[in-house]
Amino acid sequence: MSKIYEALQNAQRAKKSGKAPLQPVPIPFALPAPARFGMEDEMLSLYKIVDTILPAGKSRVLLFIGAKEGEGTSTIVREFAGVAADLVGNSVLLLDADRHHPSHDRYYNIQQTCCWLDVLKGARPPGDSFYRVGDSSLFVSPSCNSASFTPEVFDTRFEGLCQNFRAQFDLIVIDSSPLAVSPDGLAIASKVDGVVLVVEAEKTRWPTAKQLRDNISRVGGNILGVVLNKRRFYIPQSIYKYL
Repeated sequence: MSKIYEALQNAQRAKKSGKAPLQPVPIPFALPAPARFGMEDEMLSLYKIVDTILPAGKSRVLLFIGAKEGEGTSTIVREFAGVAADLVGNSVLLLDADRHHPSHDRYYNIQQTCCWLDVLKGARPPGDSFYRVGDSSLFVSPSCNSASFTPEVFDTRFEGLCQNFRAQFDLIVIDSSPLAVSPDGLAIASKVDGVVLVVEAEKTRWPTAKQLRDNISRVGGNILGVVLNKRRFYIPQSIYKYL
């Protein structure tokens, strides 16, 4: 029995009994390098785990954050949001909070005329700040590129914006700048339902990952788990099914 499956079963039993686990523990979740295997099944499993941990019956806001650049956080966010929309059937908003290196508008070829920062400034209504991806139930709220360190934008106005989005979407997924690049993620962490840490396998040193975890916990963030991204498989994939 895998650790992921065991954690999922424990969470489901706790949910049925009406009792929360005594102490939620971050669930390490390993993903293969995208070039080798598809990520759809892994993202669906991750969604189910998150679904068992968080309270049911309400819209959820999740933050994905890495410790440093190059860990693949934006890719994980896109895959997770896509699976939640296409396979689970949620209405999903992907909010690009990486103000230093925004990428999702380019990836989805969005010709933006408004970003969520424009809403915080009072220049535009919230409905102008997100764009539908094709005919799917996935929407993207792009970021306005900014190299300035102004985490104060994530104040009560940002909380109000998230509340507005909660009324329109089943799931809001936020892609944050890495902690090494910007403190924005720390400013957001306490305002969301849960935080998923993204760590690059064999690259990110454990003290760096621990510091990310400790910083998120220090500001009151609810850490749901850790995605071990770009993991390399040194034995045939079929054997991992039996581990």
